[in-house]
Amino acid sequence: METYAAGASWFRCHLSGLAPVFFGSGEGMPARHRFDAPGGEFQIIYLGLSYDAAIVETFFRNPRRRTIDQDDVDARSMARLISGGDLRLVQAHGAGLARIGATAALSTCSYRASRAWVLELWAHAERPDGLVYRSRHNPGLLCAAVFDRPLVAFSGTSAPLLDDPAALAAVLMAHGKSIA
Repeated sequence: METYAAGASWFRCHLSGLAPVFFGSGEGMPARHRFDAPGGEFQIIYLGLSYDAAIVETFFRNPRRRTIDQDDVDARSMARLISGGDLRLVQAHGAGLARIGATAALSTCSYRASRAWVLELWAHAERPDGLVYRSRHNPGLLCAAVFDRPLVAFSGTSAPLLDDPAALAAVLMAHGKSIA
């Protein structure tokens, strides 16, 4: 378990018309993403530990695609979020995988398998706040899936992605992508 102190920065690329802090897929909602609750048992927010991770996880889901649609970029903002309290996150990467009895496949296996695994983690007696894992689309980057627990809170600011075109261009260039 890793503890991220209150005040730690997190990044979230989100649709500009929606609030940057959004815990998705819960009761009565179908699971859509890798660590969503399989039966709506909990809600979760996906974050990047860096700007790059948030961009990669949002736009690079199809590795064969070399371009990102201008409309998709125009529709999104980047939030820099600050945790309101300490977050206790399971280290689901590196040496942490052995400690939890998993392999790196956790970030690439079927969604059904990763959802079953995260449900066990959510229900665990130690009640972790979520997990830190390697990006499937760039394993050099870390991401977090944080549960909507009573003491978990985030605040922060958000701005359109194109307010910082140099930062976006750097991530795209590093990954051989461009805007169409």
